[in-house]
Parts: sequence; structure tokens; C-alpha cells
Amino acid sequence: MKTKQTLPAMIALVAIMAVAFSPMALAVDADSNVATTTNVAGVSADASISTSVAAERPVDTVVRPQVQFDGTTSGWAIIAGQAHEAKIAIDGKAVRNDNGVWRVASDAEISAAEHHAKLELKGKAINGKIKLHGTGTLDSGESFRIILRGHYTPVYDEQGTFVMAFTAAKIHSAQNGIHMPLIQSGLVNVEAVDPSTDDYEKFVAEFTVQ
Repeated sequence: MKTKQTLPAMIALVAIMAVAFSPMALAVDADSNVATTTNVAGVSADASISTSVAAERPVDTVVRPQVQFDGTTSGWAIIAGQAHEAKIAIDGKAVRNDNGVWRVASDAEISAAEHHAKLELKGKAINGKIKLHGTGTLDSGESFRIILRGHYTPVYDEQGTFVMAFTAAKIHSAQNGIHMPLIQSGLVNVEAVDPSTDDYEKFVAEFTVQ
């Protein structure tokens, strides 16, 4: 009786093993392996093609007009309703974009009354107008934001010298919210960084007029 109950189970086990190891099952496994190999190879090929295309892309070799400048503006800072002597020294570069805008980046030092600070300025210049902004910390530890907006123009018969005037400038204290208006003007020396700005007359036309 025990042998009769065991026999059907053994037959079923043999049938399952036969199916698992039949030529058809092996063929399916082989196809799966082939498909897997093909996919992996395909991915590798695509990656190689992408890398090749990226390597063949042309590099932007356009030399953009670029100048470096340095100078100092001086004037007044209005603090608590009274004017105090103030100066701003700038030293940076400007690069001309395709749309005619000069992107400006500059280190700067500002002194007003008995305060002094170093900061970084960035902004743009176009059509004789300039806008700069930056943040810094006074030597007293007070953080502030500075905004400089004004005009620039070349000095007659003095190549490389520009007059710069910040007509809408102010310092904004980040701690107490106090605004200190600035009245600043001065001379800035400008010179070419690359051959594309060696033609001074052309540079002046590009730098002051769009």
C-alpha cells in the first residue's frame, strides 16, 4: 500500500525533470543567453558611438573680446544724514558676450568714514552704463550688500582711460537694514587682454555702444 502511494509522486518528479532538461528548455535558455548577450553588446556599442560622437564635436574656439581694468572712485557716503569721505578701488575683467553685453567681475575695496571692507563685485556693462553688486563684511564684523549703478565713458585723447561715475549707489546693512547712499566718481584704466581688442577705436565703439 505504501509503494502504491509513492509511485505516482515519483512519476510526477521524473516528468518535471524531463521537461526541465529537455532540448526545448535548453533552447529557450540558450535564446535567453543570446538575447542577453546581444543587449549587453548593443548597450556597449551605443556607448561607444556616443563617446565617439562627443569626441568629434567641435570645440568653441571663438575668442571673445576681453579687457582688464583697475581704478578708484572717490566721493561721499551719507551716514546718519552726514557726508563722510569714501573710496572704492576696483580691479577686474570684462568679457563681451554675443549680444553685446560685457560681463564684469571685479575685486574691490571700500572705505567709508572709519570702516573698511574687501568684497567681490559682478554685473554687466553696456551702452556706457554699468551695474555691479556684491556682498562683504566690514572690519567691524558687520555684513553688508553694495549696489553700484552708473555710467562710464572714455576720456578724450587719453587712450585706455575712462571716467566712471556711480550715480545710484548704496550700501545696505544686513544687520540693521540701514541704507547708506554713495556718491562716487573717478578714473579707470582699461587695457586689452587678447588681440581681439587691440583695435582701440573698435573696442571703444563696442564697449560704449551696442
